[in-house]
Amino acid sequence: MRKNFIFFILILINWVFVNAQTERIKPKLIFDDNILTHNMSITTDGPFLYTCNGGVASKGQINKYTLSGYFVESYPINLDMRGLFYNPKDKHFYVNCYDRNIYKIIDLKTGKYELFKEKLYKNEQAKLTLSPNGKFLYYFSAGILKVYNFPSCTFVKDIKWLEHGMANNGAYSVAVSKKYIYTWDAEEKKIFVYNLEGEKLKTVYITDGDYGYSISYAKGLVFVSTDGNYGVGRWYGYKIK
Repeated sequence: MRKNFIFFILILINWVFVNAQTERIKPKLIFDDNILTHNMSITTDGPFLYTCNGGVASKGQINKYTLSGYFVESYPINLDMRGLFYNPKDKHFYVNCYDRNIYKIIDLKTGKYELFKEKLYKNEQAKLTLSPNGKFLYYFSAGILKVYNFPSCTFVKDIKWLEHGMANNGAYSVAVSKKYIYTWDAEEKKIFVYNLEGEKLKTVYITDGDYGYSISYAKGLVFVSTDGNYGVGRWYGYKIK
């Protein structure tokens, strides 16, 4: 019994020491987001930031913000959304949803959308994302990143063994910039950084954000949220070099 107690104390001391030595970066941008349900995803069309919610299709909503995080306008979109991304080629927003379909937003102001791609992926909780140039679509589930051409959605390749959190702590979400792939462990508040070929470059520890579905990339920042859970959530944007 005494040996077990000493072993536990040694593990605890080691955990405290490691965490004390871990430098956590602070966000460059923080703003609140009243999205009615869950704070799922964020993207940009260049001049503005846009967020979407998920959980209840009848409460579906996209919010528009300035690049400094000031609220501009809300748009009702009757979909149970997971990922929100902007295609610079056709200048339209796209969302992937709990029904495993991808929809093209035809008109934000009226909430009009159309089915773009049906049942491309298997995991209904996954948050898909688009490369900033609009050429590739990414679907991540439990360590495997599937890459598709966009808009054809033809399969390109698998990138395997990417690190992530368990279940809803990051197993189904991914963010992609011009040069990097980002996955994360929301429980441990750490972001894994890879090049576009899937070679791990580093692990970055952050101070805030814990909603596993939310990791996104927009305007040079990697965003994660603290979920409002039918209240007001909060977004944190990190500059990760």
